[in-house]
Amino acid sequence: MQAGYVQMELTPAKVVLLHTGPQPHEKILRLLARFDIQTMHINVSSTDQLIPDQLSDCDLILFEAFDRISNESQAVLNWIRMGSRAPVVMLTSSFRPERTISGLLAGADAVVSINTPWDVIIAHCYALIRRWRLGHHFSGNCTNCALSH
Repeated sequence: MQAGYVQMELTPAKVVLLHTGPQPHEKILRLLARFDIQTMHINVSSTDQLIPDQLSDCDLILFEAFDRISNESQAVLNWIRMGSRAPVVMLTSSFRPERTISGLLAGADAVVSINTPWDVIIAHCYALIRRWRLGHHFSGNCTNCALSH
């Protein structure tokens, strides 16, 4: 297999990016530009203004959590789980086992450092989307799933 960007075939996906600052981190925006998807950005600084139904029909949720997993991060993950069963990928600034453990215990499906090669992050996200769609399709919850064969 050649090193470098690998284009993955995937039907259009709805991906939501949750971030805590006024703007998503620059590295996250560059990473998202590598995906062949449309994203919706939501600032989660104030969880009292969030509506769980905003996430009801998404395929993947990316949660920018560059700081340690705080009570605020856990509250956001709880809020996510109230409105969606879609996979959640926490993007962190560095790989630390304790951060990974905290994120997974708080409800994330994967915790990935933004310093991980982007092709690996993208492939992991596509795998989660594919598994989510398959599970959704076979459980009878899918009303308009376009699975690529």
